[in-house]
Amino acid sequence: MKNTVRLSPIERAATVLLEEKGYAVVPMIPCFATRNKPVHLMALRNTTELLYLKLKETPRPLSDKSIVEQFCHNDAMNLRRLFPLSPGTMAFRREIWIFRDTSHFTRYEVLANEVREVLHV
Repeated sequence: MKNTVRLSPIERAATVLLEEKGYAVVPMIPCFATRNKPVHLMALRNTTELLYLKLKETPRPLSDKSIVEQFCHNDAMNLRRLFPLSPGTMAFRREIWIFRDTSHFTRYEVLANEVREVLHV
């Protein structure tokens, strides 16, 4: 029997966007029983660029940087702890994508000391 992973609608939408940009996407399956995954997707492009992606949903737009940092604080801390950046040959990023509706993600890169908005997807 083949083990298949079911993606949520948000995970499917993010996967489509990543695949359009040339990424191979792998859904992350938690190793422990939890409703809140530390990371939803891992994406690899050209064997040189690796992206760990956490997806979050909000019913309303987040108005400024301090509200975004508060909204993403725990997830950003988990990404930093679980996936520490290390120098190497692969470009390695941790991102949180905030989902508002079926066509809009706002991307935030998790850096060592801040969460910074990057290009809209």
